[in-house]
Amino acid sequence: MNTPPRTLGLLAACLLAPLTVFTIGDWMGAGLRFPLVLYQDTIHGISWIPLWREITYVTSGLIGGRSALAILLWTLGTLLLIAAACLLIVRWYEKGQRPVALLLAGAGAAFLLSCVAHYGPLFHGPAGVCVPVGVPLVFAAAWFVWRGEDGEDESTSPDSS
Repeated sequence: MNTPPRTLGLLAACLLAPLTVFTIGDWMGAGLRFPLVLYQDTIHGISWIPLWREITYVTSGLIGGRSALAILLWTLGTLLLIAAACLLIVRWYEKGQRPVALLLAGAGAAFLLSCVAHYGPLFHGPAGVCVPVGVPLVFAAAWFVWRGEDGEDESTSPDSS
């Protein structure tokens, strides 16, 4: 059985862990993408770009095309991850946490689609290379929360032996 503090710790790990490692173009730079911030080290220097700044770049037209779509999908994944944490806190004492698991799975799918939108279906293209190292953590968290629901049913059922 999953307890809310354990699940909340797993959600915090998803928010703080780097979800992708990437290179830019022909090794012009590399970086890590966290749900709330982008770290990149390029030939122009080191940058820490928060998600809201990236959204500003997209809305102002500075970034467009596939890169803009990737940022919007990443934003969707981050919002779903935050919504899962908020829903877990709101439903702290309730038993059914499957909506939290569905939000987590949706966040993982949005993060993965963001990588595909930017780098292509094989995570490699003209924009560079992306390795979604932390995205499986989000899917594992979703499975953990979903599986915790099944474990409650099994532990409360009477033993037939």
